Amino acid sequence: MKKVILVFFLVLFQTMFGQSLKHQIDSIAAIHFKDTINSGLSIGIIQKGEISSYYFGGKYTNQIKDIDSTSLFEIGSVTKLYTSFILASLEVGQKISRFDLLSKYLPKTISTGKKWSSKIRLVDLATHTSGLPGFDNTKSLMHLKGFDENNPYGLFTENFMLFILKTMDTLNGYGQVNYSNFGIGVLGLAMAKAEKTTFELLFKKYINDGQNLKSTFLNVSEQYLTDVAIPHRKSNVMPLIQLAGLSPSGSIKTTLPDLITFLNLHLQKPKIITRVIDMVLDNQLKGQGQAVGLGWGIHQIKDETVYFHNGGTYGSSSIVILIPSKNSAVAILANNNSENELMGYALKIVDRLIN
Repeated sequence: MKKVILVFFLVLFQTMFGQSLKHQIDSIAAIHFKDTINSGLSIGIIQKGEISSYYFGGKYTNQIKDIDSTSLFEIGSVTKLYTSFILASLEVGQKISRFDLLSKYLPKTISTGKKWSSKIRLVDLATHTSGLPGFDNTKSLMHLKGFDENNPYGLFTENFMLFILKTMDTLNGYGQVNYSNFGIGVLGLAMAKAEKTTFELLFKKYINDGQNLKSTFLNVSEQYLTDVAIPHRKSNVMPLIQLAGLSPSGSIKTTLPDLITFLNLHLQKPKIITRVIDMVLDNQLKGQGQAVGLGWGIHQIKDETVYFHNGGTYGSSSIVILIPSKNSAVAILANNNSENELMGYALKIVDRLIN
């Protein structure tokens, strides 16, 4: 009898928690759509291994409620987590080492005689400590030869990226964290060179096929275009971001279920990729007063270690947070410029998950 009562109250507590969580999510959505120009919102939560997903608004306008589990959102810089996952996978497979010098994988004509050739390692690229320029906004590109305002990142071909490396010899704060989209693009290039393939094929092998993420794309083919949550800047429709050789830094379009699956890998750590997950979540800057994993930012919230990354494109925003000690995570996607707002939403949910 006591066992039956215990089970009853356990089920009752879980139901009440679920209702309370849904109430909080509904409140967040209500706040989000007070701004009537906001279009769509997806929120995924892993709470002690249990997954909940919530969908609001539309791919074109919040007046058409068509955001669902098949909707593809741009996740911007959250892409860097997948690129770092590939790096760790290659190391675990004894293909490369994150401590290898970048110059090992570049033509000698590019690196010979350059001071950076004996400094920059792959891990420096993954932790934004390489000292390479960022090129993280359109304004920083305008002075570059070949710049096209209609396709600002189109000039970042392999040859152009190698040209930048060949013509530079000064690193801006090597060893210090300075965010660099270019550095992550170079990391993708180096990994492809190491494996004598393309970054796209590495992505297919280690992400699409390796982790069964079939709704996660670097480039969206025509057959899936109707699934795209169209990016918006305020009320203006924006194009999908095109990054050419900087694709490893921010090109992914994915569904909420695929994103949650990717996050859950970091919590469940399947045996086949345990070493990969341990590597990406390990602080790569020990003894340097900072905590950065491979791709992941590492922070403390209420004495809990959390792992974080956000992303933004011309008109989409994303944020993901892991709380491994609680077997929990949060992912929020929006097809509007809402990075600051998403951070606030995510922290409210994290506060609940920690407590």
